[in-house]
Amino acid sequence: MYHDPKPIIAQPAWPDDLQRGDVVQFRFPLAEGESKGQRPPKKRPCLVLEIETKGSRRFATLAYGTDAQTKANQGYSIFVRRGGAMAAAGLTKPTHFVCARRITVAIGHVGFEASSATGSPIIGRLDEALIERMNALRARIHAEHDIAVERRRERDEEQRRWQREERDFRQRNRALRAATSPTKGKASA
Repeated sequence: MYHDPKPIIAQPAWPDDLQRGDVVQFRFPLAEGESKGQRPPKKRPCLVLEIETKGSRRFATLAYGTDAQTKANQGYSIFVRRGGAMAAAGLTKPTHFVCARRITVAIGHVGFEASSATGSPIIGRLDEALIERMNALRARIHAEHDIAVERRRERDEEQRRWQREERDFRQRNRALRAATSPTKGKASA
């Protein structure tokens, strides 16, 4: 009989349970392209803003969580300050989630930090009032995205129109020059 030296360990079910409004522990990168000698990003609470499926893979969009008191990005923040809301979210101190700082990662990303007690990085969930705030911010973010996409489409369309007009102008100009240029070798009467 063969005994595998590595025991079979059941995979935790948290990826299937993950949903918008959950608070997870994640190693959120602080800057693009961190250099190799640096410590890995610290584990911090992050808010799950979106869950998407592309093909057979699932992705989560996470908002950065911090307990630092700052006035930056306040229009895109969700503040968790009350005791009941903090307990529901699994937080030990007042935290705000900066929805302007987002990252989209695969559900199996190594940055998720599972608790040794539960085997899951999910530490809590926003209460109903904060879920409403999150949904309002999500709607705003989606609307701004749609506006930006439409602006790019209009700009690209206008550039194509200008290129067509410039091409048409050159063709008309060549035709005009050909029609008005004097014929060589013919005497005028």
